[in-house]
Amino acid sequence: MAWTIILEGEDKNIISSLSNEFTIVSNSNLREFKLLQYLDPYGDTIFNHLQMNDLIQDLQSLKLMENNLLINEVQLLAESCKNKPHTYLVFYGD
Repeated sequence: MAWTIILEGEDKNIISSLSNEFTIVSNSNLREFKLLQYLDPYGDTIFNHLQMNDLIQDLQSLKLMENNLLINEVQLLAESCKNKPHTYLVFYGD
């Protein structure tokens, strides 16, 4: 599963994006996560600033399961989204 992750404004303008596609490679069951379980590998998944605490917590748990340096970048985008209302963290599936 791979996603292009973009921090967008409400007008869908790009504010920032991940340097590479984000991939979850571990055999972890995504159903164990509060928000990551809803990632659509073939479609788009949109999270708003109110969901960022849960997403950040999921990313911290994922970091314990696999060694993926992009998790830190996703966390930075999530922190930025959390602090800016009317922004969205969008996971674009393949």
